[in-house]
Amino acid sequence: MSDQENADWQPLSRRHVSTREQALFEGVPDHLIHPLNTWIDEYLADRPKLTGRIALQMRVALDYPDPELLVEGVSASDPALLLDVVDVVLHLDKGLWWELDVAGPEPTMEAGAAEWVPDFSWPKGSKAAAVERLDEMLMDAGSAFEVDWHQRCLQRRVDATVAIAADQAMSLDAGQHLRAAWAATYGRHPDPSKAYDEAIRAVEAASIPVVLPRGTRETLGKVHAHLRDASDKWELAIEGANDGSVAPLTEMIGLLWKGHVARHAGSPAFRPQRQDEAQMAIHLAATLVHWFRTGAVRPRKSG
Repeated sequence: MSDQENADWQPLSRRHVSTREQALFEGVPDHLIHPLNTWIDEYLADRPKLTGRIALQMRVALDYPDPELLVEGVSASDPALLLDVVDVVLHLDKGLWWELDVAGPEPTMEAGAAEWVPDFSWPKGSKAAAVERLDEMLMDAGSAFEVDWHQRCLQRRVDATVAIAADQAMSLDAGQHLRAAWAATYGRHPDPSKAYDEAIRAVEAASIPVVLPRGTRETLGKVHAHLRDASDKWELAIEGANDGSVAPLTEMIGLLWKGHVARHAGSPAFRPQRQDEAQMAIHLAATLVHWFRTGAVRPRKSG
């Protein structure tokens, strides 16, 4: 059974319950409090420096850096803040960063024995293995959050297929902006306006070198205007009934650019971007980045 099949599996009593009734849990529901407390205690055991830094980040006063006291201090005000503790743990632990970015997982002895047997796994007792258990715990508990292995933090859970597509786009040159947009959209503390800004920057980073490579102060608005006015000079990989017309691309870029109402403070249309706008913007941006970086948008051949 693949990881996605396991994630989609439901106990018998819930298999035919509507999607609305299967809504993910925000915050920390009662059934997750003790497992999360235990995970934090075990992860921070014998790590006073990291515990002390987390306490400072969480604004919890401790006489000495003890994980149990940290958990008690956080839970006393709001158990949902335990997710913030985990978020800070993932963000501050340089040992975890080393394992994820440098050391990496190890080949498994049983690789290839069955489809569900992984080819690689984190060493027993490693920090990454502990984070993997955390991710499984959050999934099993129906949490609305999961581990973001790239940003080393928690993010809002999204459809696996959508996440894979976005992950592929993030590996391209514009990935830095897409990752920032993703974190600002699906992180523990969303910032829709920042997310929309970064989505715009990601598409600019991917499209300007293709469409306006000689410009010095180009914007997505100028890319949009050029593709609209010189549409006969460009084509899409999918020809369709319109011979590869870039009209659909122009519409998509226009939707993203004109929907960026937070870019001009003081204008009559100015307002902060909404969360639903940010979510749509980042997925639209991921598609556009992929198109521009893979040659799906290209100059039309003459003749």
